Amino acid sequence: MSSEQAAATLGVRLSTLYAYVSRGVISREVATDPEGQRVSRFRRDDVLALARARDRPRAGAWAPLIESDVTQLDASGRLAFRGVDVADCAGWGFERTACHVLDTPGAVWRANSETATPDVGRATDTIRWTVMQLAAQDEFREQIDPDHCRDVATSAVAASTVALTGLRDGTVAERLARTWAPDAADEAWYPAVTQAIDVALSVLVDHELTASTVAARAAAGVRTDPWTVLLAGLAAMSGPFQAGASRAAAAALREWDAARTVPLAPVPGFGHKVYVGPDPRAVLLLDCVAAVCPATVELINDLAVQMARVHSLHPNIDAALGGLILAADLPDHAGEVIFTLARIPGLMAHALEEYPHGLRLRPRALARYLRQVQCHGGAC
Repeated sequence: MSSEQAAATLGVRLSTLYAYVSRGVISREVATDPEGQRVSRFRRDDVLALARARDRPRAGAWAPLIESDVTQLDASGRLAFRGVDVADCAGWGFERTACHVLDTPGAVWRANSETATPDVGRATDTIRWTVMQLAAQDEFREQIDPDHCRDVATSAVAASTVALTGLRDGTVAERLARTWAPDAADEAWYPAVTQAIDVALSVLVDHELTASTVAARAAAGVRTDPWTVLLAGLAAMSGPFQAGASRAAAAALREWDAARTVPLAPVPGFGHKVYVGPDPRAVLLLDCVAAVCPATVELINDLAVQMARVHSLHPNIDAALGGLILAADLPDHAGEVIFTLARIPGLMAHALEEYPHGLRLRPRALARYLRQVQCHGGAC
């Protein structure tokens, strides 16, 4: 089948079809047409099998295939936000990258002066608490038009930053740096810490269909208001496998620094579900970490050599965040806060794509007791 025929069979655009190829979802063959041009050809059986796989119920796994213009990534290590390479976005800074992902030329990053700082135990609880307060104060809460949704995202980031730092002036990265490393404000390397935090925020704005973005899309699909959409995504990312993963990565780096014993099993911060090679976000952030403390990056590189040799795994963004925590002596929750704040614009960008579709994210379940009955009846 030609590319056009395969895309039509699957009901997707050509760009999505090629994304499937990059992700290893489907394979292609490259041939030469009568005019000497290289063209892609797809095995008909492979295309039809993928089409059936999208429609049939599965036991224990759900693999949604959703077209999105927010983020493009592939296993080779390419990551782009709305077509702009992540390295360029890292140079823009967090605020501009967030506006780009939200598909708006600019935004007002204002904090609501009436938002109180909660007395909570976890820093990320402060973010969720702030979002809840802003929702309660928003007289236009139920509106889901793009302008309101974008304002919700930027207001949530701005107000949460004030709640976390008590500071209203400066970029998000500057205020976090001043709060987490106040004694280092006059040190020569202090700008490097701010730059590293800003790059971390920028590269983490979105990462396609993670658990949190699927949760946000599911909430948007039932016309949940944008504030609650954010809460759905923030709740889904709050576990140790997403926003909190940098804690375990930092602990693994400390253990490696103390013992220098080659781990028998993969350690947190290495390997990725998508990338078969280095995580492009980690590469960018580790360059900034090196400007803060070269010894920390050497430590990570030493462990990376062992992980690649023994397990064929490479550092991911969690290892880079863990390295930033060690290099700048930041609190252990710093990576989780950076991750959570950064993802708010991305969550809203996915919600804006999902709102027009309505309720469509409804996977089907295969009841376990039915399978047991079939097996006992001799059907297995």
